Amino acid sequence: APQISPAARADLAPTGKLRVGINYGNVILATRDPASGELRGVHVELARELGRRVGVPVELIGYAAAGPMVEGLKSGALDAALLSAEPARATEINFSPAYVEVDATYLVPAGSPIRNVADADRDGSRIAVAAKSAYEFFLNRSLQHAKLVNAPSTNAAFDLFAEKKLDALVGIRPRLVAEAPHHDEGLPALP
Repeated sequence: APQISPAARADLAPTGKLRVGINYGNVILATRDPASGELRGVHVELARELGRRVGVPVELIGYAAAGPMVEGLKSGALDAALLSAEPARATEINFSPAYVEVDATYLVPAGSPIRNVADADRDGSRIAVAAKSAYEFFLNRSLQHAKLVNAPSTNAAFDLFAEKKLDALVGIRPRLVAEAPHHDEGLPALP
């Protein structure tokens, strides 16, 4: 492991431990065991490796969504977090180079006239999204007609989509594909 100076260590972990935010709402990269609360996944392993390289213990702090985790960074409750790089956030926090690319898309109800991503951006279209997520920031910049309907977390966005019978739900493709068969209406993910 590369040597790190005491000053750099103190800057990265001012409390003597590295407090790392983990978004377990992003089930591809992290999960939280509902019974034990234990965090698992790629982001957990990356956080532990970062602590090893810095030479300090790691405290994992779980979040159900990215927005509150960003607030934790800004308030000083966290020293680092594993989340999507987003230009709107880059004015407030620093990002490392990208280490993974995530495939996102929409989930739509069976029989929907929405057949591709471009079709979702139409007048009257309502899209469920986790508030303050990378998806929300991106869609706020790119949508011309559709309306975003926010939920506090990824799971809450799925519930909102189903309960309010919205036109689409934005999320990580593997999760949407996995969830689709478990929904009463058999929701397909878009190509």
